[in-house]
Amino acid sequence: MSLPAPNLDDRSFQDLVDEAKRLVQLRCPEWTDNNVADPGVTLIETFAFMVDQLIYRLNRVPDLNYIKFLDLLGEQLRPPSAAIAPVRFSLAVPKATNVLIPAGTLVSTARRGQEPPISFSTQIDLDLVSVSLQHILTQAVGQEAVPQGQSIAEHSEFSCFSDVPQVGDALYVGLTQAAPNCIVRISVDCRIEGIGVDPLRPPLITEGWDGQQWTRIHLIKDTTGGLNQRGTIEIYI
Repeated sequence: MSLPAPNLDDRSFQDLVDEAKRLVQLRCPEWTDNNVADPGVTLIETFAFMVDQLIYRLNRVPDLNYIKFLDLLGEQLRPPSAAIAPVRFSLAVPKATNVLIPAGTLVSTARRGQEPPISFSTQIDLDLVSVSLQHILTQAVGQEAVPQGQSIAEHSEFSCFSDVPQVGDALYVGLTQAAPNCIVRISVDCRIEGIGVDPLRPPLITEGWDGQQWTRIHLIKDTTGGLNQRGTIEIYI
């Protein structure tokens, strides 16, 4: 469905008449008789009628002319193609094994009123990888990493960063297996320690190991306010 073309000129007959009368008062102040019986007003209305017809035709410029106008602006039309949109799959409950979403799986948008939903099909196979926490380590800048697995097993507290956090402090989270193209949700139980930290923009960077180097990964949601309160962290690997 094509978008409705806007009017190039939306002035009406009366708009043209009123504009001409305002110009008369500005350019010819001695002309004071603006009644409809005045010959000058008759000429103004005749002119407005002719211009109104031109505007009517102008607003119905053929589509080919619109394309030419776009060419003058350096814009080019793209050929028709199928719409592409990112889709997120999530499990209602955790699974002990991987779940395969095969290519060609049909998904659709939510129905809105009387409008039918828009259907899509996935392009590639997607494995929803079942992972769990295997390792967790903390490392203060310039020091060795400290495993915190015992603290996790005993449900005891530990500090993620230095007492006074420094640039370079790190918290490492190791999973049971790689989960490419998956969203990983990490539940965190912590308390407020970072006084003065903006919970919407905490000074943290999320990175993942791709087998060769650390690279930035997308942080989808962080309800912990930068590891300052109980919540969840969702990252896209």
